[in-house]
Amino acid sequence: MRTLFYPRLAWDGIRKNRRLYGPYLLTCVCMAAMYYILGFLASPAALALLPRGKSSVEMILTLGRYVMLVFSLVFLYYTHSFLIRRRQREFGLYNVLGMGKRNLMRIVTWESLITFALALAGGLLAGLALSKLAELGLVNLLGGQVDYRLRLDAGALAGTAACYAAIFALIWLSAVIRTYRSSAVSLMKAESVGEKPPRGNWLLALLGAGLLAAAYWLAVSIDNPLDALVWFFVAVLMVIVATYLLMIAGSVRLCRMLQRNAGYYYRPRHFISVSSMAYRMKRNGAGLASICVIATMVLVMLSSTTCLWFGAEDSLLSRYPREINIDVRMNDPAQLNDANLNLFREAIAEFVPQRGAVLENVQDYRFINLSGMLKGDTLQCDYERAGARVRYGDLRDVCVISAADYAAKTGAPLKLSRGEAALLVDKMRYAMDGIALAMGDIEHRWTVKSVQKGTLVEPYAGVALPRVTLIVPDLAEAIEGFELTDAKGLQKAQIQWIYGFDTGLSDDDNSRLAYDMELELAARLFEDSEGSGFRSFTVEDRADGAADFFGSYGALFFIGILLSAVFLAAAVLIIYYKQISEGYEDAKRFEIMQKVGMTKPEIRASIASQLLTVFALPLAFAGLHLTFAFPMIRRLLTLFSLYNVGLFARTTLVSFAAFSALYALVYLLTSREYYRIVSGAA
Repeated sequence: MRTLFYPRLAWDGIRKNRRLYGPYLLTCVCMAAMYYILGFLASPAALALLPRGKSSVEMILTLGRYVMLVFSLVFLYYTHSFLIRRRQREFGLYNVLGMGKRNLMRIVTWESLITFALALAGGLLAGLALSKLAELGLVNLLGGQVDYRLRLDAGALAGTAACYAAIFALIWLSAVIRTYRSSAVSLMKAESVGEKPPRGNWLLALLGAGLLAAAYWLAVSIDNPLDALVWFFVAVLMVIVATYLLMIAGSVRLCRMLQRNAGYYYRPRHFISVSSMAYRMKRNGAGLASICVIATMVLVMLSSTTCLWFGAEDSLLSRYPREINIDVRMNDPAQLNDANLNLFREAIAEFVPQRGAVLENVQDYRFINLSGMLKGDTLQCDYERAGARVRYGDLRDVCVISAADYAAKTGAPLKLSRGEAALLVDKMRYAMDGIALAMGDIEHRWTVKSVQKGTLVEPYAGVALPRVTLIVPDLAEAIEGFELTDAKGLQKAQIQWIYGFDTGLSDDDNSRLAYDMELELAARLFEDSEGSGFRSFTVEDRADGAADFFGSYGALFFIGILLSAVFLAAAVLIIYYKQISEGYEDAKRFEIMQKVGMTKPEIRASIASQLLTVFALPLAFAGLHLTFAFPMIRRLLTLFSLYNVGLFARTTLVSFAAFSALYALVYLLTSREYYRIVSGAA
């Protein structure tokens, strides 16, 4: 019986504090279940049900597992502190009654073992029960073959058990250390000791405001998607730190300002709530900041992944403007002439009808593609050899096309004299009167006749760098004298001919046509075009590209939904524990106020005042963060070939509206629990 003493004591502690342990265990179960489901979906058996794009889906699901694991560690460690703080008075009583610290650590150990066993068992059972539903959802989303056979994945089970065992071991170690370092007096007083407002509030508030302003400036000022990718995580860290500083220091200052306002403060509905908030505002502000950060994460994740999924068709058409897209590359621009290209045109016109297809909606143009570092009005195309310091913000993707090909492609004739050029710019601005291409000691310069926004080279619309398209009178003269290969024989410039067409065939027939065309025509053209400068021949079909697009975007959308659900559960748990812990702290104050004449309606009014004063702040800050993050996220989405700003704006607004409604509902429910505690009904 002695051996069961500590387990029973631990179980009684969990049972009697089920109002605290219940939501914590439910969250642990949800996180373990989600982690198993992600591992199950990334297994070979589940991926085999998908039509194509399996590697992209597996990579995204694996990344989602890592995110889930890190978030589980941080969040469960954070929320467990609420439980320990609430139990310290009980442990202090045990200590006074004769239990030593080793005895208390045994209780903590058994509580950790029990919660781990319940969380893992519940999580694995929930994961096993829901994994098939999740699999059906993912397979239907990506258009795969539905399989109704039930199965489990041993690797995912073992991985979930091992990872969450490690997480609970760290939480247990922290609880043991905290118990060992506490004295009987500190344990008895832990629950009733408030936190003093932090000193230097103005300094912390100004630092937070400065960091937030700098992060917002980064978000709205960066035009280059690569710069946005580099600085996005820096801006995120700045916003997180600034949010905590402003919520902690700013909320303390707000309470003090309200206390100085006699007309506002000395009213029954405001007096208790403001004084209690000021008494513990350091922890209060940290909790609000956590809610704000999680809310922003959910909004960014939902809006961006939803936009990617519903904009996948636009992205696909941007990357593959025709059902069949052919890319032919030459060694020299002078050899990119009609005599050589007619070899390809004739071979394609002969081959395609043999497969029952027709050439429709044909596009046919030539261009030169290279990269350069923009300095002033000069694009230096051998910046590495020149020893220049390379900055991502100065790099440009450069396309050079002749005025004749531009007119043939767009149907808009463009008259250019020798030495004149027209520009198309994408993801950048250009205001110079002239522009030059330089390589080594050779430079070709043009007077800029016109500058327009846009891009012309459609199959490369997903390129990350800002693009300059030079429309010049003569293509070969644009890079005349340039060394087009480096010391290793690698091409510095891609001399390309793009030929695309629609066929009227099914997706499967287009895939077979593209595959056979690349094999058969490439061998034939290598032989027929000897001496023509022919280097490579690539055929892409839209149907094959669609598998990767919808696979990647569908997996991101699916992961976004799962992780958003987990983050929402985390936000709900923080709000719940915040209400419970503050309810117990405020109960004695409200009890005293009721004895001196405060009625229950006035208590409700005071609680409502607290909600309106403080807890609208996380939602307002999250909306503000999302507003300023919008331009940066929009530029990041262009890396996925998504340029539909209207769609992103709509998904962002819908996501914010849905989250706001859920936030209001959750807080309404948890505030009732707070009222029950402070009014003595609980």
